[in-house]
Amino acid sequence: MFGSENHYFTQSALKLQIGRVNVSDLLGAKGYSQECIDLYLKAFDYFTTNPDKFDGATLVKDLCDLPGLDIDAMLHDYHYINYNVGSSFAMKWKSDFLYGKGNERKGKSLYASYSRFAGLTLSGLFFIPFAIIKRGKMSKEQKEKFLQDYKILLK
Repeated sequence: MFGSENHYFTQSALKLQIGRVNVSDLLGAKGYSQECIDLYLKAFDYFTTNPDKFDGATLVKDLCDLPGLDIDAMLHDYHYINYNVGSSFAMKWKSDFLYGKGNERKGKSLYASYSRFAGLTLSGLFFIPFAIIKRGKMSKEQKEKFLQDYKILLK
């Protein structure tokens, strides 16, 4: 989004396998349930298969959990792409909130976590109409799947 790019998922298959284990281990060390870890790994696997679709954290590069990878930005991108959350005010807000909560839960500063959430919320005024025109509205199935993820991640 907005010219951001990240090449993390263009690494060799071996490095990505190691990265996947590192994501799982980091989330486990931070107290995430296996159900939550599985959601992050689903996003990781998606971008491993579709590396050109991951653009990382727009305008910010200082929140990486692993070298070159902000895992909350990865999950956030996954929600925008697969569930089209950017075309719904309520679902975009929930996805952006998860991004802020994920950053906070991993020990990143409250300022970093919630200033980005505020910026994402404000960008919705311009982004949502664009997303609806470009990708259409969020389907009922996409909404249901995203809300399942949302409930799991807020436990």
